[in-house]
Amino acid sequence: MKKLLLLIFIYSTALYSQKESSILINKSTFSSNDGYLISRPYHTIYDNSGWLWVLGENKLSNEYVFGEKEIIIQRFDGSNFFTLKIPETPGKKIKEGHFFKHKKKGLYLKLYYRVARAELFFIDTETLEMRAVDAYNDLDKKYIISEEYYVEDDTRLIITSKNKFYSAEINQLKVKLIDSIPFDKPVAEPFLAFTRTTEEYSIVKLLFEKDGLLLDKNGKITSKLTEANFIDKDGKHFFPSTIHNVFKVNDDYYCYFDDYKNLFSYHKKEKRFVEIPYTGKDNEINKLLHITKDGNHAFTKEIVSDYSDYKLYDFNNFQADLITKIEIKNFSEVYFKEFSKDLVVTNGNNLTIYNLRESNIKTFLKGKSIRSIKKLGKNSYIVATDSEGFFIIDTKNNTERQIKFMNKGVEVPINYSRDIFMEDNNTIITGDIDYLYTIDSNFNLIDHKKRAILGEEIIKVKDTIFTANQNGTISKQGVNDDKYILIKNTEPVKIREFATDGTTLYATSSQGIFEYISGSFQTYEFENEDTDNLLSINYLENYGVLVSTKFGEIYKFDTTTKKLNLFYEDELNASIVGMIADDNNNLWLNTYAGIVSLNQSTKEMLRYTTADGVYELEGNRFSTYKDDEGNILMGSFKGLSFFNPTDLDENNLEVQPQFTSISFFNSEKDRWEINTSPSFLKSAKEITLPSEYRRFSTTISVFGEANPQDIKYRYRLLSNESNSDWFNSYPGKELLYANLAAGTYTLQIEALDASKNKIGDAIELRVISEEFFYKSWWFIGLLVLITTGVLVYVFYQYKLKQNLFAKNEISSNEAKIKSTMMLEIHHRIKNNLQIVSGLLGLQMADSDNEELILKLQDSQSRIESIAGIHNLLYNSENLEVIRMKENVENIVAYYKSLFPTEITYHLDIDTSILSIDEITPLSLLLNELINNSLKHAFSKIAQPEIFIAFKKSGNEYLFTYYDNGNFKKREDQKESMGMNIVEMMGSQLKGEIKIENTTNFKLTLVFPDAA
Repeated sequence: MKKLLLLIFIYSTALYSQKESSILINKSTFSSNDGYLISRPYHTIYDNSGWLWVLGENKLSNEYVFGEKEIIIQRFDGSNFFTLKIPETPGKKIKEGHFFKHKKKGLYLKLYYRVARAELFFIDTETLEMRAVDAYNDLDKKYIISEEYYVEDDTRLIITSKNKFYSAEINQLKVKLIDSIPFDKPVAEPFLAFTRTTEEYSIVKLLFEKDGLLLDKNGKITSKLTEANFIDKDGKHFFPSTIHNVFKVNDDYYCYFDDYKNLFSYHKKEKRFVEIPYTGKDNEINKLLHITKDGNHAFTKEIVSDYSDYKLYDFNNFQADLITKIEIKNFSEVYFKEFSKDLVVTNGNNLTIYNLRESNIKTFLKGKSIRSIKKLGKNSYIVATDSEGFFIIDTKNNTERQIKFMNKGVEVPINYSRDIFMEDNNTIITGDIDYLYTIDSNFNLIDHKKRAILGEEIIKVKDTIFTANQNGTISKQGVNDDKYILIKNTEPVKIREFATDGTTLYATSSQGIFEYISGSFQTYEFENEDTDNLLSINYLENYGVLVSTKFGEIYKFDTTTKKLNLFYEDELNASIVGMIADDNNNLWLNTYAGIVSLNQSTKEMLRYTTADGVYELEGNRFSTYKDDEGNILMGSFKGLSFFNPTDLDENNLEVQPQFTSISFFNSEKDRWEINTSPSFLKSAKEITLPSEYRRFSTTISVFGEANPQDIKYRYRLLSNESNSDWFNSYPGKELLYANLAAGTYTLQIEALDASKNKIGDAIELRVISEEFFYKSWWFIGLLVLITTGVLVYVFYQYKLKQNLFAKNEISSNEAKIKSTMMLEIHHRIKNNLQIVSGLLGLQMADSDNEELILKLQDSQSRIESIAGIHNLLYNSENLEVIRMKENVENIVAYYKSLFPTEITYHLDIDTSILSIDEITPLSLLLNELINNSLKHAFSKIAQPEIFIAFKKSGNEYLFTYYDNGNFKKREDQKESMGMNIVEMMGSQLKGEIKIENTTNFKLTLVFPDAA
């Protein structure tokens, strides 16, 4: 009962809690011109690394042809698109598909076919590997429908057959059935309604049947749902047709069912849903809400005409407070990266990303011209406007309300207040153009403290209040004085703005800088700045007196030299209407072009504009204020900006630039590769470029709290020899380096915000560009070594040749001498043999003895045969060998001249060359054979013929001699000397002699080649 009463109380009071959130929306649209190639998207999802995955039809496949299109996946890093092919599905035509998450490990891709049953694939989002989930794809055909849902880090499936519910868990490639329960009756088409999931339980029901179940967080079926589980406020039981949503408030879970206006509370112990009376307020909108699992946010989609309103809400205490509204085209696919972060809308070939983030700059009093601000209490401020009175704002609860100043029950309007003074007695002093008012803590005027003043420009120095009229003249009066006193001679001084250090009064005026101390004043004009340009003035402890101008300069006023020293120039030359220092002594400027911060030590400047949550860029004078907690408030003509400088420090953003692709030639695989897998990119600290492809490219993006399209980059390529200058880049641009010289490089990349300040850590990639092998040190060293070796070898050979040449010269000379001597010897031997032959011839001529003459002739022919050999050697270039054919022809010629008988010689001699040791015995043998034939064979032969043949066969020589004579040896006849010589010569040649003497004489000699 206490919970019920508390719930009703919350519902009744929640109406008065209004929130005006500052949501910044950056819209970026991409199409085929930007690399987005999908013309008909099926589904979109973000993985756990922040990559966007889009499944759909490829615009480039048969772009102008109706029919089946190629289905592809594109990954998007916020700036660049990368295409992946889906797994092969032979013979199956895809009609639809969608992703769902495997919380820690990757994604699942479910493809629906025109005929075949749907199939599931697991995608490892780190390696980009895709594998079929056979455990699911091979399920028995009795399993018809499945729907996935998540419980914490687990991915679950609800599967139906015609007879049962099945609860299952899927983990990468494995499917594990957890539990099952039968239907009340068989169902032909067991389609599932959406599964409603909480941290504690999940509700599942069939779409067209009154059948459902309740599962615990482990996937176990805790109960079958029936009418007994649902009870309305009248105690009646029912079974819901529609479960609108399920959400958590505090530690309890609530639902909306069917047309019931009230909430239903889930009673865990009884497993029942019970209607709560008097909770029907806002049920119309709450039923439409898609509430996030944390129960803090919600969204709706409402079709208006040709577009839809996509509304985002904060959901608190059962009340939805509108955060923002986005118009999208009808029939668009919508997906959240994370609620109130990125909203993705796909429609045709357009992909639009709405980057949503809550601004750290809050805006109050929109549309009102702000003048002065003071703190009332914790998170509470009083604010004066130009013409709409005073307001109190609460920066924690984001509320604002107007103050009514009352005097005896009558409202007193107070406008154009230039300052507000908070007194120790809880009273407030402020003024308008004509009067100075003192107001109590209930905002009632203290009547006797209403005093006339000179003008609206006002400041308090200790217990004295100074006022000024814009037309000239300055007055002063004590806090408790009823009248003011004019300061003499100030009629020409037209005050623009006052400032003080607590003792001295300063002001910008028509006479320059006004300085008042101890009852007297001076004005100062300057050569380096026109007096008409002076605008705002303030004293800051660590800066001194600062003076701003209409054109964006800030000067320090030197109180000693009375000169202006330039301190800052606005890059947009925007008027500066307010200056304040934060707790870190950084200067904050209220300008006509947004809010600017200036870091005194680093001189870094940041400008905050509408993109950062500044509602109105044109600031207002007198409306720059810092409280004791470091919060800064700056007014404009259309509202009040509130922020704490520490919340605006973009270095606190969880943003880190990353490589999203690295492309280079892979020598091992012999191909150009575009590497986009996170596993490669995280481990790639170094790449090597082969000498023939010395180029590479990269793309970069940021993941985190920032919009990638708002980030700029700078990069440089460092080498050992030189440091390159920084170059600027922008989102979606590929960084390409080609024709790199050989060496080692380091690519450095930094992310920059809109003000060119570094965000996150710099990223680096080491690049090794290989040298052509013939330019590499090892090749040059090897070449030098080889060249040196060759030179040494050549020199060594030269020396050897020189030595050999010298030896050859000696040997040649010796050989020439020997050759000459041998020629001379052969010549003399021939001559001597011829002399001997001649002597034998003379002896034959003087002798009458026939037998003697014959013997002398035999000896002479032998001598002539040997002399012929020496004659051939003498006339030959080679003194060691003789051609057989030439020798035989000489012997035959000799016998033709010696015997006039007409004998026909048949010669068949090859070109064999024999040494002198072979030719001499062979010549003597031939000489004896011819001599024998001439003497004994042809006495009765009319046409005598002699046949001589000589050939080389392998390593042997074959000599054949025969004639057509009729000589036959008698058996009692002794061996002649000639035949003895023949056999002796055959033996000297180590040959084998064969003699045939049948009808004529034939001799065959076979002897080996001595070489």
